[in-house]
Amino acid sequence: MPPRKKKTRIFLYLKVFVPVIAITLVAAVGYTVYAVNAITKSNRSLLSIKDFPKKLPDNWGKVVSFTWKEVQISGASGTLNGWVFIRGAGLPGIIITHGLGNSRADMMDLGYRLWERGYNVLVYDLRAHGESTNLVTTLGASEKKDLAAAVEFFKTFRIPSPKGGEVQLIDPNKIGLYGINVGAYASLMVGGENDSVKAVVADMPYDSVREFAHLRARELFGLDNFITNGLLDIGLQINQGGIYDTGSVRSQAASYQSKGKSVAVLIAENTSKNLQKAATEVMLALGPSVCERIDIPKSRNIPLAGKDADLYNERVCSFFAQRGFPVTPLPDAASPPAAPPAGTPPAAGKEADGKGTGQ
Repeated sequence: MPPRKKKTRIFLYLKVFVPVIAITLVAAVGYTVYAVNAITKSNRSLLSIKDFPKKLPDNWGKVVSFTWKEVQISGASGTLNGWVFIRGAGLPGIIITHGLGNSRADMMDLGYRLWERGYNVLVYDLRAHGESTNLVTTLGASEKKDLAAAVEFFKTFRIPSPKGGEVQLIDPNKIGLYGINVGAYASLMVGGENDSVKAVVADMPYDSVREFAHLRARELFGLDNFITNGLLDIGLQINQGGIYDTGSVRSQAASYQSKGKSVAVLIAENTSKNLQKAATEVMLALGPSVCERIDIPKSRNIPLAGKDADLYNERVCSFFAQRGFPVTPLPDAASPPAAPPAGTPPAAGKEADGKGTGQ
């Protein structure tokens, strides 16, 4: 009889604990899958430079010889679609990398303002965003490789010369990078590794992909503990094919300091204290000799318009002009075109090969 009671007790334990363990495992897997999908969610849309007149400056239709070209860049494992705003051969070049959930269309007004100040500009869609290929965003791990490819593409981009043949568009030794969250991390990593990059503007950056994933989990779910973070790390390792968490901005500090590069970290009031803290720690890691802090009301992790966009764009343009590269003012038109009738979308400029919308 005693052995039978012991077996009965073990059976009861198994009857209770096996379902509990099974439910726990299902919940853990379910959370991991849901969290990975939510944290890496991107945004796709079909884009055309002609379709966004509301995002453009008021005088878009009156600018002098605004020339642009649609381009495709071979990224680390897919194609990145973008636009090159052509200011003139031999001038500095700035690459704009948008943030998670946005697209290059959200950066058009900033790109135009930088072009207006005297820079050639490349603005492109991150992987799994806009029109770029690749189905998965990696929160910066692969995006930094894509940006490195974009830098090399921009350095070798050529335009027709008035004297015949082709000339290199940008000065390959004067490249600036701008980015938001994922784009900021990628810009800071590439900026430290690539000697052609002299200045970086980072809107709400973070130190590592792992840190950003944990911050996103805290923002989306209110969870920040070793169990949920551990599950998230495992899920992202699987989701991203083992490339998760590939380097930190802190590791680039010595490169920035020894090579005299300039960095601005933009810290926005409309973001959470945790994100502000992460950005501040990046700024401190790079050091005061390299990095300056610029406080702004709003980050461009959300689309900006009107006075908000004007204030933001001026901060970015001024930094590149003062600590990056000299500015070439936009020449006045001899006879600017008449303003279009009310309700008519402004002209979007023309492509370098003459296939654009015209002016």
